[in-house]
Amino acid sequence: MIKIKFLTLGLLTSLLLPPFFILPLGFVIFPYFHKLIQEVNRINSFLLHFVCGFLYGLGFFTIFLIWIRNPFYIDQATENYAIISFLLIFILSIIFGVFFIIFKITRKLNSQLFLIPLIFILFEILIANLAYGFPWLTFSLIFSNNFFGSMLIYLFGTHLAGFIIICIFLIPTLFIEKNSSLFFSRSLSFLIISLFILLFLFYSFLNLNTESQKSKKINVDLLQMNFSVSQNNILSKDEKYNQIKEAIKSSEAELIIFGENNFPYVLNNLDEISLQNYIKDHQTLIIGATRKDNNNYYNSLLVIKKNHNQYFDKKILVPFGEFIPFRNYITFMEAIAGTVDFKAGFVERNLAITNELSFIPVICYEIIFFWRLLNNNNLNTNLIINITNDAWFGNLVGPYQHFYITKMRASEFNKPIIRVSNNGISGIINHDGKILKSTKLNQYTKINYILEVKNKMYNFLNFHKIYNYIFLIIFFCILIISLIKKYEK
Repeated sequence: MIKIKFLTLGLLTSLLLPPFFILPLGFVIFPYFHKLIQEVNRINSFLLHFVCGFLYGLGFFTIFLIWIRNPFYIDQATENYAIISFLLIFILSIIFGVFFIIFKITRKLNSQLFLIPLIFILFEILIANLAYGFPWLTFSLIFSNNFFGSMLIYLFGTHLAGFIIICIFLIPTLFIEKNSSLFFSRSLSFLIISLFILLFLFYSFLNLNTESQKSKKINVDLLQMNFSVSQNNILSKDEKYNQIKEAIKSSEAELIIFGENNFPYVLNNLDEISLQNYIKDHQTLIIGATRKDNNNYYNSLLVIKKNHNQYFDKKILVPFGEFIPFRNYITFMEAIAGTVDFKAGFVERNLAITNELSFIPVICYEIIFFWRLLNNNNLNTNLIINITNDAWFGNLVGPYQHFYITKMRASEFNKPIIRVSNNGISGIINHDGKILKSTKLNQYTKINYILEVKNKMYNFLNFHKIYNYIFLIIFFCILIISLIKKYEK
């Protein structure tokens, strides 16, 4: 019965994240999770701990990653292999089960309440860095739709914000359990609430200060073309090109942005694009395309002006989407990823719109790798432009998760983000994570917006890195103390 409870809790936990955001559930899920952990600890079985963790992960990831099967249904040749998409869910659930064994190792500690958010976030950090890395899962996503989430992510970063959010959900435990040893924890909860109030005031003060900073305005058009990726509904290349051409000709904006790979032809040379013939002297065009250079293919973002072109090649490629590991053994995946692997780019992640306005180019799911986007060479850029094609994610949770991850980056980096997705969700997000304008899924949409961009915005990214090291130090200290207690008798 206890195993079914963990499976159910996993399913319910997924409802805390986009697109559901049923946040009150968190105050039930995590206190009850703590109660179940105590029951499992009394049984004292490595296998039971693993199975309960595995089932919790299975319930959670089955809903959270349900979109991962969608690319297999784009082409009939891969439909029969859709079951393979559950392999990632299965692997992540196994890892979560292994992490649950930590609860058994540390069961002699006076209180394991602190361990719950710590283990969840350590799991998050591990899968973000394991193999090719998959930082799609972050528990800070739970608060990504509200002001408090933006504040936490800005001040503390992705991982520590997630830790604090789980701690908040565990606060009812401090008052439900009749345990005198929790007096200190109850006092600590009041301190946390007081700290929250102080942080709120501090964050508000920082935002007020930005109002006095110098800024510039730019008139932007976002073109969500909604080109289908299905072989049954696909337009010809010429039809796509003509639609793009007409959209450019009708625009008066200074900056015109299309989605990832919207340009329908493979480019051997930037001069071949010819779209510069349709833009006006004051305009800059940004569009995604496939670029070929020395027989290598690149997923590129192009910056087109009347007399000058720039490009950025995607650096973080999607495994099994833009390149196929062990290609010789899984040739059926070529229907999704093609017969030739894309190459990772090496161009600096810093492009200019004008002499006074520069941006960080980010293509598709690169946006989830927050620690690989900013460096000393692009720290002072004005904004981030993220082009993507979320048609691969289907219509369920995937596109919403991707959009809210992007929203988190705006808060974390303290920079506005312009996001253009081929099929949605496209939008303009302010530096504090506020959505200024957005589109709906699977509709052709044009957004026009005059965006105000600050000259220089500060962030706490260096502190965020320190917090991650502190996490690891605390974890190993707890593990060592637990092992000493276990073998001291």
